[in-house]
Amino acid sequence: MFGCKEETITVDSTPEINSFVDEISSLPGERITFEGVISDPAGVKTVNIKYEPWFLDKTIVKDSLPDIYRLAYSFTVPSDAEDASVHTIPITIGNAGNVTVTREVVISLDKDIDAPVINIKSPSDGATVIVGDGNEVNFDIDVADKELAEFRIESDVLNETITISGTSYNYSKSLDIADPGTYAFTVFATDLTGNESSSSVIVSIATDLQFTQMFLTDETNDAALNQDIFGIPFNTSASEVSGENGFVFTGRYYSASANSEVRFIPQRTSFEPFTFGADPNTPGKLVLGANATVSPIIIPGVGYYEVKMDVRDLSYTVASYSPTDDAFDQVYILGRGIYIDATTSTCTKNSDGTNQCWHFNSGKPFTQDTNNEFLWTIDVTVQDEPNDNGANGFILNANPNNWAPFWRTNREDPSIAVPGGGGNYVFEDSALGKDYTFIFDTHLNRIVIKNR
Repeated sequence: MFGCKEETITVDSTPEINSFVDEISSLPGERITFEGVISDPAGVKTVNIKYEPWFLDKTIVKDSLPDIYRLAYSFTVPSDAEDASVHTIPITIGNAGNVTVTREVVISLDKDIDAPVINIKSPSDGATVIVGDGNEVNFDIDVADKELAEFRIESDVLNETITISGTSYNYSKSLDIADPGTYAFTVFATDLTGNESSSSVIVSIATDLQFTQMFLTDETNDAALNQDIFGIPFNTSASEVSGENGFVFTGRYYSASANSEVRFIPQRTSFEPFTFGADPNTPGKLVLGANATVSPIIIPGVGYYEVKMDVRDLSYTVASYSPTDDAFDQVYILGRGIYIDATTSTCTKNSDGTNQCWHFNSGKPFTQDTNNEFLWTIDVTVQDEPNDNGANGFILNANPNNWAPFWRTNREDPSIAVPGGGGNYVFEDSALGKDYTFIFDTHLNRIVIKNR
């Protein structure tokens, strides 16, 4: 009889580990990869990765005994692992002579997946600045993140890249622009993980008071102007008559009570640097102010009004009118990711409770204003839809049994409801998990979505 036994190999080498990734930042439920280059002239035989708390015990056996082995083993972190916890995982390599060496990988479940937050405090988006002797544009920009890496600003007149660190950074700069025109400034912020965010502002430089846009508002401070996803302040119509372009604007407004107060502003997000109000001593005369302290234009009654302003002679008119279009018996919101009272989804089919997103079968009703048959409101929570994959957004309609009539939003200005046209509005991820009030005026075809 012949017997056989395992042959013992004597070697005088020890496995070496190069290009080894010994620190990994991750999160529960994410996939990680153990990486390194292992070399041994005797041949690499085994690689063992073991961590009992995660039920990880993987042994890779190389029968071919390569003298160089590139390790790339992927593993999913358990979803119930604790956030911000730290785990040390040993990796043991053995060669053909069973000589072993152990290296450790430290896994921190604190991976930064959030992009930096950019707050452009100045200039205001859409601001118009008059050319003067000093600096026309003053930047005041705050950036915040877990660990910042780079700040960048790009435009036709200013391009700058700055290496930054820490959790916050303020960019402050004054810029002299001599040539009239419209200038777009885009700000980028990158963190140490590589997450990047951006934000843009448009500033018009003019030799006189001529504006590319104008808004009408009944708010009284900058915080109120920025409480919405869109719709505040109200848009106006710019005159296209020769000689009036950039000077004459008309806003339509529903006054819910007598003596409502409104002002015109050419900046969407601020009352500075220009606010137009009323001269309290001269009826019909506009006054140019630098903030919301300028006297308001008074809307005398309850109902719909046209408010027209002319920058050329600083004049304004206020005229009431009665809508001639028909009101609707009911208005509905449909889409995906919209919850009524934080529980009932617009993906829940009204007839049987099954799932059907983006459909009139699942539309949820607005509440009609008791004093205005054209005005509708609904309180909602916007969040991701767990039972459906796709975009989180909305359409409005007035028919629970068909697609007509319906409204979608204007692609350039989502506060404009487009009857029978437009495009589906899709929420940014930053809007999810928050409560909003929708205000829809079917006469003005105006949608406001504001925080509540």
